[in-house]
Amino acid sequence: MTAKRDKPRKPLSHEMMNEALADPAPDLDAHRDNAKDHDVDDDARPASVRRPIEPGKTSADRVTLSTRVEQYTRIAASLGVALAAITGAYQYVEANEDNRRERSLEIVRNWQSETNIERYTAIQAFVEGKVNEPTLKAQLQVLSPDALPDAQANLGRAWTAALRDSDAPEDKRIERHIDRLMLFFAQMEICIDSELCNAKVLRDYFELEVSTFWTYFKGYAELRQRASYQGYGDPVARLVERFAAMPDP
Repeated sequence: MTAKRDKPRKPLSHEMMNEALADPAPDLDAHRDNAKDHDVDDDARPASVRRPIEPGKTSADRVTLSTRVEQYTRIAASLGVALAAITGAYQYVEANEDNRRERSLEIVRNWQSETNIERYTAIQAFVEGKVNEPTLKAQLQVLSPDALPDAQANLGRAWTAALRDSDAPEDKRIERHIDRLMLFFAQMEICIDSELCNAKVLRDYFELEVSTFWTYFKGYAELRQRASYQGYGDPVARLVERFAAMPDP
């Protein structure tokens, strides 16, 4: 069924007919192929990557002069607190060291009191009286330096054993002096070990006295330990070792 035309068709002129015959009809198939190839190239081409737009800084994000000043103030305050803590710790250590020296000097003053001087003088006279006996003195002189300490310890053990078996008042007095001095030196070691006394100060005053005393009377400490006095003289032995291990001034 055909549609009815309302207007009559306009006849073609000779010029229009000549143009139609001269221009060939377009190749529709080739046009489709070119369009297809163009579409394939567009699909194979990698999509362009767009960088995200960075948000602009707001007024809240901008570092103002007052903010920097506040930050520097906080840093300075933190450093001040740390410096104060270090200074306080240093002062605390110095104060403790001063207390240790003062306590050590108190021990020195106690040693220099008349009672302790008399005790040590009596013990010294007792030992010198024994080792200066002609027979014993001759025997000690021929001993080698390595054998002398053991010989002195054996002598002290024999002397104090005789003191304990004697009823003579003078012998009992010497034994009491040995006990008191043993206790005095033991308290010195305990004070140093507990960090309440200064070891260097006490070594400078007492190294010779302690080592000489222990040379002859460590045998007496062994006798007391055998008599159920456990640990008797052990602090004095540690004190002698401590002083000997310390570097020379």
